[in-house]
Amino acid sequence: MTVRAVLFDLGNTLLEYSLQGQWGGFLLQRLAEMHPLIHDLAGPSSLSPSELAVAVGGVVGGEEARAIERSGRSWHFADRLRQGLASVGLHADEGTLDRLTDAFYEPIRACTKPYPDTRETLSRLRATGLPLGIITNSPWDTPARLLRGDVEHWGLAGLFDAFICSGEVPWRKPNASFMHAAAEALGIAAQGCLVVGDSLAADIAGARAAGMPSVWINPTGAPAPPDGPQPDRVAASLSRVGEIVRSGAPPDDE
Repeated sequence: MTVRAVLFDLGNTLLEYSLQGQWGGFLLQRLAEMHPLIHDLAGPSSLSPSELAVAVGGVVGGEEARAIERSGRSWHFADRLRQGLASVGLHADEGTLDRLTDAFYEPIRACTKPYPDTRETLSRLRATGLPLGIITNSPWDTPARLLRGDVEHWGLAGLFDAFICSGEVPWRKPNASFMHAAAEALGIAAQGCLVVGDSLAADIAGARAAGMPSVWINPTGAPAPPDGPQPDRVAASLSRVGEIVRSGAPPDDE
């Protein structure tokens, strides 16, 4: 395995998002909290905060949205929010949508932090001269600028040469087109891009679809289901990725 570039998933690979597993509850809670702001910017509504949250959230994160996500396509947050507001008779122009989107995302950034070995791993790989990229599905396809802000907040932005986010392109992992967009952004053939991520369904399946080698970050040591996507390597921590890149085929941490 000759590695010419490394593509990292963002959430729960490089940065820990403590909302993992709680996204649905967060969506409704945050929309309810934003009721006064929505009232001020998009117009008054007769709905209570909880009623508004259920109605708008049912569009932003409902079955139609999930079906689009499962198809490997993205549905950008502004379009979801616009349609959700329209479903309750509210209109939002582009400026209003931007302001509501920024307000919606604020608590998400507050719940992030790098893993203990994130900075050191990235710095060591960067020192080898390998191009590095981020490949991330953003929650509800929120704009890439917000996730870039997460990376900038922790002083990591200068370590990356490419940033591909579902909030900016028309696809989501594991769509092969998403993965190929990252390879093209780096000018590296797909087979030379090593994908590193925590999700078998998104990162490892995406790597397989795109013809890229992969490393599954698996701190619990749980085996990959035999009927699911199989990684080329398994690592118990991010710090092992440097060893995998240097040696090409180290033993798995299984």
